[in-house]
Amino acid sequence: MLWRFDTRIYGAPIERPRRGDRPLGCIVGKNPGSARPFPERTGNPPGNTPALEAIELGSDRFLPTVRAIVRKSHGEADLEWPARHFVQVFNLFYLCNRNLREAKAHFSAIDHSPRCPAERRRMPWTWFAWGGPDAQLDPLKLRFTHRRWRDPFFYDTASDAVQRNAPGTDDHARHTQGMPHRDLVAVLARLLTEQAQR
Repeated sequence: MLWRFDTRIYGAPIERPRRGDRPLGCIVGKNPGSARPFPERTGNPPGNTPALEAIELGSDRFLPTVRAIVRKSHGEADLEWPARHFVQVFNLFYLCNRNLREAKAHFSAIDHSPRCPAERRRMPWTWFAWGGPDAQLDPLKLRFTHRRWRDPFFYDTASDAVQRNAPGTDDHARHTQGMPHRDLVAVLARLLTEQAQR
């Protein structure tokens, strides 16, 4: 099994992450999909990468879509994506598998699930995109819903609008796949403007 932690989406290619790199905000999804480390670049076998490394996206569209939406939001706000800033990706669980049913089955057999250490960081804004109610996943959402987030939001499928709060377990925080971008870009552009003025 492969686990992926501290996933970052930078606005521009970087040679290496640095200690001083800063999060613009974060997004919370279900679990990492098919994107994996480049073993030929790291010299490490897959699943044994000791440091932050570039990942091969494969068929994973979640990360590029998030990047595109955040880029559009910067354009809407007439702002540049700041150098060395990234969107932090959190997940309900960190087991990589593009097939959610399989991932949940493997995950349910694990006694202790590791969490991303970056979850302890305070984020400027938090975007929730973990889908709708799910008996197996709902308990995992509680560690995020019970936190006090600065500027939380999600695209709510029921109201077909962006909600400026953290979702509950009964809400449907829409995944990025097939999601309309316009309203989300407008909300995020406002948050980025406020962030730039702080």
